[in-house]
Amino acid sequence: MKIGVNINNAGIIIFLSVFFVFINPAFSRSRDSISHVKPNEYHGLILKDTTNSIQKIDIQRINYSTLYDILNTRNELFGMSLGINGHYNNFLSYGAIDNNIALGINGRTLTNYYNGKYNLENYSPEFFERIELLNGSDAAVLSASPNNTFLNIQEIIYNSKIPFTRIWYAQEGGSFISADGIFSQNFSDGWNFTFGFKKMDDRLAFDNMSMDYWNLRFILRYNIDSTSSLSITDNFTNNKTTTNGGSDPDNSFDIYSPINSSPYFSKIQLRNYRHDLNITYSNKMDFFNITNTTYLTSDINERALPRFDGADTLGNTSNTETQIGNRINLDFTFDNIDFKVGSNINTFNSDGTNFFSNYSGFYWNIYSRAELKLTNSTSISGGVNYGNDSKNGFIGFGERLKHKLTDNSYLYIDHSFISKNGLVYSKELVNEKTNLFLAGIKLESINFEGYYRIVNTPIFNRLVNEYYTEQYNIADYHAFGGSASYNDQVLTSLFDKNDMIDLRLQARINLITGNDELNNYYPLFTFNAGLNYMLMINKSELNIGFRAGLLDSKTAPRFIPISNSYVTTVDNVGIQTTGLNIYSIMKLGNAFVKIEWENLLDANYYNVAYYPERGQIVKLSVAWSFFD
Repeated sequence: MKIGVNINNAGIIIFLSVFFVFINPAFSRSRDSISHVKPNEYHGLILKDTTNSIQKIDIQRINYSTLYDILNTRNELFGMSLGINGHYNNFLSYGAIDNNIALGINGRTLTNYYNGKYNLENYSPEFFERIELLNGSDAAVLSASPNNTFLNIQEIIYNSKIPFTRIWYAQEGGSFISADGIFSQNFSDGWNFTFGFKKMDDRLAFDNMSMDYWNLRFILRYNIDSTSSLSITDNFTNNKTTTNGGSDPDNSFDIYSPINSSPYFSKIQLRNYRHDLNITYSNKMDFFNITNTTYLTSDINERALPRFDGADTLGNTSNTETQIGNRINLDFTFDNIDFKVGSNINTFNSDGTNFFSNYSGFYWNIYSRAELKLTNSTSISGGVNYGNDSKNGFIGFGERLKHKLTDNSYLYIDHSFISKNGLVYSKELVNEKTNLFLAGIKLESINFEGYYRIVNTPIFNRLVNEYYTEQYNIADYHAFGGSASYNDQVLTSLFDKNDMIDLRLQARINLITGNDELNNYYPLFTFNAGLNYMLMINKSELNIGFRAGLLDSKTAPRFIPISNSYVTTVDNVGIQTTGLNIYSIMKLGNAFVKIEWENLLDANYYNVAYYPERGQIVKLSVAWSFFD
């Protein structure tokens, strides 16, 4: 176990961090003359109900490196980690077999058309105000295309008369080093400018597993008044990843050993240059809200891989995808009913490669959702989402009954239906049709949720050659399962009147039936437990704790890097532990210092076959806000 530093990158990171701290006085001369207009808090949101969301304050006690680490704490999301930062660390939910997580910002979709995904590692955790997690009927109706889970990122909202700077720095065993810096200040009446950067470098002990990542971003916001805002944002990513496709179990003595394992591929190098430019306007009135986002995306993907196939085909390819679109969301609120209507329009164009033909088209959808308050504590909601992705129509609809028990607890039942086709370049596919049933209860410290999924003519992936997949219809399947979590104080005033111990338990069950090809695609159950001791001293605090977990027997899907898709495997692995993590989190004024010793037991396990998770590793991160 060691902590290494790339000196060149460390120098760049340190220089930028120091620059961000000491640039503040240069902007502070006119701060007393700048008014303080409160921004519209709903700017970029889809729903006014944000009870099921992640706020920026919620992440301060998570030792995260990327957005994946934050989202992986959620019960409804099943993490599909590739064991290294920056790569396509993805999520499944509710018995899905390929990506069913739709991701957007300010309501607009971030999906790439050629593979139907967005690499969420590209988005900085320091760039959101909150993330709305829409599930079931809300996701089917309100996402740009019908999905069972839709994560909408609300852009960060800073509103500071004096210069505000936040520095985040992290280092992990091996050679991971990363930093993120933010500068923000109001510079005129109602105007705010925010700028940020992020740099990450990571590699594993395994051959040809690394990443080199840059992110630059800015927001220019005009707060017209406290109910309306106009913002221009740009998020640029330069993400270079090198992968070996994971360990090949047929040619490896030990897939977990850097020395005794053989990778599938000698070297695959991928680089992604992506710009997401958004112009968002929001206005909140007594009974009417509007949010409109116009966007432009430029997405360049370069691929370099060894020659393949009997024809000795060269695998070096590059393609550029552009998207221009608009999403509008109108919300009408009356005494007992909330009615929402909106639409997405999007034109897209992409070059062809050795693996797929060029494509272009026009995408559109319209949706409506109504929520009726039957009583002060009971409501029913539902809606429909209909559109066309230039080759096939799709539809999603659903309904939900929700009963509020207290301000922070409720129970619900939900049904959603989605019918959609495959990717743009796929041909002769029958629409996949999914019915999803959810039921759950959320209490102060206990959460339960169960699901039942029925999928007809599901669409999955099969290998065309060594590197690429095509989609096809497989046999119908059913999936059922759920999650349960407990998080509460079990002891207080143990050594001091200001200390406490929290117990955290989390369990998931996932079972797929009716399709032998998908046997043990998920582990039958996963279990995680943790204990946290916290001591409060004035405004400072000390947290010490541990986490551990289990994964049941599974085959698990294999990830194919070029198409960024999953295929099935046949190698079964028994029950695996996720090791033992011990950590300490300290809040010192405005600074959070987090140190964690991960996988203390040096356990061998994976979530995606055959990408081993890291062994023993020390993870350190510091987040410090200046002039907060």
